[in-house]
Amino acid sequence: MLLSYDGFAFHGFQRQKDLPTVELALEEALSLLDKKGRKVKVTGAGRTDRGVHALGQVVHFDISWPHGPAALRKALEANLPSSIGIYEVVPVDFAFHARRSALWRKYAYFIWKGDCRLPHLSRYVWWNRRGWDMDLAKKFLTMIKGFHDFGAFCRKADRPSDARRTIMEAGIEEKGPLLKISVTGRSFLTNMVRIIVGTMDEIATGRKSLEDISRLLSGGSRGEAGPTAPAEGLFLWEVRYDPMPFGCEEYNAVTGNFIL
Repeated sequence: MLLSYDGFAFHGFQRQKDLPTVELALEEALSLLDKKGRKVKVTGAGRTDRGVHALGQVVHFDISWPHGPAALRKALEANLPSSIGIYEVVPVDFAFHARRSALWRKYAYFIWKGDCRLPHLSRYVWWNRRGWDMDLAKKFLTMIKGFHDFGAFCRKADRPSDARRTIMEAGIEEKGPLLKISVTGRSFLTNMVRIIVGTMDEIATGRKSLEDISRLLSGGSRGEAGPTAPAEGLFLWEVRYDPMPFGCEEYNAVTGNFIL
């Protein structure tokens, strides 16, 4: 199933005791619809944190439902909160796994550089008025591409014994005062993209140097990297499989033309 959600309404994707989460909302709706009365469990391609959004999250699940995927999509939307939208429901082979079958994931982070606060966008951008050297920002993104030890870009409590990851693509787009930072990789550490953005802010404002980054990418400590950027600017943008189980034109139009 391909879906989107407004992360402001949830305490992250993964279930937490007595807190609203995306996983809880999906499982409650699916369990209500299961014709055998079973509790349906979902597995997501990515576990977004509290306040982080998704434009292209993918989940898989097993359900007893005799009426076809189109009818299931409509039934789900009738039983889900308005903060979750379903693009498409498709049947898949039992070998498909939303997380493990993914080739890569793309995240996008939005920053508003305007002098004026835009209250209707405050839940979806980081309002950051500090002047940036865009050449330094782009050089930083070039440096993080490839296979590195990203331990310094992980929440300290969640740093694994092997923090090496591969960033396949990293870039920045400018639309006036709106910046869109895109980072693509097979897998990510906890808070990794938000710490990348927070560190880029320090590079682009001259508070850290590019030489600092070379050291950080060789196994530096969390304290040496920049702060964790706010959750609200981050979107799980796209998850890619081979073959792709989805062919939703609406989703393709959104990802190709989405602008805040």
